[in-house]
Amino acid sequence: MIDVAPTDGVRLPFRWQFLPIEGPRDGMITWRWRAYTQTGSLALESAAAFDSLTECMDNARLSGYQGH
Repeated sequence: MIDVAPTDGVRLPFRWQFLPIEGPRDGMITWRWRAYTQTGSLALESAAAFDSLTECMDNARLSGYQGH
């Protein structure tokens, strides 16, 4: 019997979260992302806040996010 590794491995971080954050002074919404492993541990998070969800998602893609 030959053991063969899967061709499409598990892609961690497994679960991505995009968080709207309201500014305490002006109420302006900025966005941050976080990525969690299959066990729920925080694996990665954005170093900066973004003005739009699109910018936030684009930045997450640089770290491996593959959503649409």
